[in-house]
Amino acid sequence: MKTMSYILLICLLSISAFSQPNWKRSEPAKQLDLELFHSTMTSNFLTTETLKKGDWEYEISHRFRQPLNVGFDGFWGLEGPVNMRMAISYGITDHFMTTFGLSNLQNHFDLQFRYKLLQIRSKTLPSVFALRGGIAWVTKIPAGLDRNRLDTDNFQYYAQLAYNTMLFNKKLGIGIVPSYVYNSVIFSLEKQYTFTLGNYYQFYFNNKYSIWVEYNPVISGYQGIILPENAGDPAKKSHNTLSIGIDVATGGHVFHTFVTNSTRLNPSQYLVGAEESFEFDNLKFAFSITRYF
Repeated sequence: MKTMSYILLICLLSISAFSQPNWKRSEPAKQLDLELFHSTMTSNFLTTETLKKGDWEYEISHRFRQPLNVGFDGFWGLEGPVNMRMAISYGITDHFMTTFGLSNLQNHFDLQFRYKLLQIRSKTLPSVFALRGGIAWVTKIPAGLDRNRLDTDNFQYYAQLAYNTMLFNKKLGIGIVPSYVYNSVIFSLEKQYTFTLGNYYQFYFNNKYSIWVEYNPVISGYQGIILPENAGDPAKKSHNTLSIGIDVATGGHVFHTFVTNSTRLNPSQYLVGAEESFEFDNLKFAFSITRYF
């Protein structure tokens, strides 16, 4: 009888041991990224958003060269000609992405990298910082400049620090983008630099529609001629760029439609300045479209 009791006790203990779940230290829940703006870019600047690992994004942008005041005969500038940019981006990690682009203005190639640096979670002032650096190559050499395409003077370098926040219950997005360009104008006899303090403000009516304004004032550095054909004419110096527009986000696309005084597209082109001042007679129609896939 005693032996049977021992056997029964051992069986009960064994069943109890196997029926208990294995204990494991609980893993902390992974926090989602702080995503403020609805796109990785405004019309001309970066936001702090990055692609997810393995995702792609395609961009096409147009800046019509004729001003709006050509009227009906030129269909308000939409008949062309245009400066155009195309670019493809890829998410290397969730916080690190790369972009390769080209512009028909000066046959301009561009390679850039972006990294999401810091996220500060706050109910009143959520904040995100991102850093972008890039190198650009100008392959169309201005007439009269004795230089081959691979000359080091044809390369430009730039760096940008982006800060984003969102106010008023995720309605008003604010971006500040200090930017630096080295070798601002490749036809200058001496290397030039440009430092700007870009900023933009975007008001979201809902997840689909928003309006925005962005401004790129040159704080220090080069503020002279930006088109080689205007060399020697001090009245043709660069101007600060201002753009005003509407965004529509739908089905993986973001449409940026706006008016601007600049027809320059790649970052090392746009950051240096606009060809004309922001006045009605100088305004051009422009758009950018991005597609996620």
